[in-house]
Amino acid sequence: MNRVYFEKSIERLEIASWQINNNSTKTLGSTLYFALFNFMQAILSHPPEGRWKHIGINRRFAKYCVENNIMDRIKLRNLYDAYEKLYFYRIKGDYTDKVYSPAEIRELIVIFEFIREVIEQWEK
Repeated sequence: MNRVYFEKSIERLEIASWQINNNSTKTLGSTLYFALFNFMQAILSHPPEGRWKHIGINRRFAKYCVENNIMDRIKLRNLYDAYEKLYFYRIKGDYTDKVYSPAEIRELIVIFEFIREVIEQWEK
């Protein structure tokens, strides 16, 4: 495991927690997206072709987990889906002048809790 990327994922989760607690959620999707992206980087370490691409890392991570029987398949499917949702939330948060709706914020909080649980379990 790459500790630097793992620590980045933890740091981004702490930032996300602050955002939620302070109702400062305009970039929450982006923060969570990169928390999960850094977590996957930490587990996979070196990319096959120079650097990780945003969509490719999700597929590679899922394949790695299945091949090594690392994560329950249902949890892995949920993580895969969360990553795909966060990709679009990131675009909305970073590249548009739109804000998340109350329903989207609730979904982001659920995703936050799930990602935090996965990363904390991995750390043990």
